[in-house]
Amino acid sequence: MKVFLTEVEQEGKRYAGPNILAETWEFAEEAATLNDLILIGELQEIVVDSTVMNSLEQNIDTPTLH
Repeated sequence: MKVFLTEVEQEGKRYAGPNILAETWEFAEEAATLNDLILIGELQEIVVDSTVMNSLEQNIDTPTLH
């Protein structure tokens, strides 16, 4: 399965939409159309930098007080 990215338009503004999991662009396009979404691309890769991971680990260890 591939991951396809979408947007949704409301009141003239575009926002990130849900991801679509599909075998092909054509299947993703059909799913987007049926759900009033705008298909914008296919996710190719995620690159994680070690400094980002360190920051995430620090935030996880920090307790949240309410």
